Amino acid sequence: MDYKIEEIEYIYEVLNHIRRSYPYIINFKQSVEGKPYVEYEGGVYVVFDLIEGRECIYENPVDLLGASRSLAKLHNASNGIKVKDIRNNLYKMDSNIIKKIKELNMCRDFADLHVNKTDFDRLFLEYADYYIEQANLSLKELQESDYRKLCRDKYVLCHHDLAHHNIIVDNEDNYYFVDFDYCMIDLPYHDLCNFITKAIKHNMWNVDMADTILQGYSMIRKLEPNELKVLYAYLLFPQDFYDITISYYMKTRGWDEDEFFEKLKRKAEYKEDREKFLKDFKELIQI
Repeated sequence: MDYKIEEIEYIYEVLNHIRRSYPYIINFKQSVEGKPYVEYEGGVYVVFDLIEGRECIYENPVDLLGASRSLAKLHNASNGIKVKDIRNNLYKMDSNIIKKIKELNMCRDFADLHVNKTDFDRLFLEYADYYIEQANLSLKELQESDYRKLCRDKYVLCHHDLAHHNIIVDNEDNYYFVDFDYCMIDLPYHDLCNFITKAIKHNMWNVDMADTILQGYSMIRKLEPNELKVLYAYLLFPQDFYDITISYYMKTRGWDEDEFFEKLKRKAEYKEDREKFLKDFKELIQI
């Protein structure tokens, strides 16, 4: 593990809390000293129980329904969970968006100053104004919502990385959640946004897949209109465009120039599909 022992102990604690109501999550094996980790030669190591099964298939509506129902059960199992200063994202989403908007503006100014612009610079500048405006719309929607009120009483343990390979379906159709490296206390709509975004990109930005996820989730954990408004604000933020931009200009990834350009090109090309999805989604949730 690449993070502090304090964090490992907290994840171990919250997952034990979750397991009381929802057992289908990774299980830390204890060391002979009764700890969920072992320190060895300057490193910190953990061992998990093996889960036999297959990866969730996001192109399959049955899997999406099962996974969304299970995600709601996972969130419900958070009732009474301890909130600490570590792994806590409550009340921070608006300030995080403001910070990201500033970073995108800074990257735009930086690219604009380049005398010999790269292909990435030129493509980024072509779309930068549009996606910065989308980020500002996301912030506006969030600030006009009940976000801060919901932080008081609707928080859960969020998984925060709901890629298809982090949901394992066993032979009895139980949906296991694995890899809690990014988990934290947050509002459930952050997980739903993450889940929906990953699912629709597997399904040509089809809003029906988002509808399937919301239907499955709402069977277990009903979503009120003020909660759906926050979810819509989350979806409005162009996270993919932000991620690739920051990776390129802040040099946080070791990809070569061509790989960066191709990734940005793919993300920029689904602008119209994304616009249609957001319009259809807003009509779907009737806000």
